Amino acid sequence: MSLTPRTILLLVAVILFLLAAFGIALGTLNLVTLGLAAFAAAFLLGDGGISLRR
Repeated sequence: MSLTPRTILLLVAVILFLLAAFGIALGTLNLVTLGLAAFAAAFLLGDGGISLRR
């Protein structure tokens, strides 16, 4: 398993969703919103949205 930017963002999204599910808060930040942003960014980086390779 290689840790590409897409994989890292998906792992971050899963961790944020789990933290939100257990009711852990980080101040005024909404963890579900951050998880959705990481999930969307993972697909933008992966499937032709934004290419990091030249």
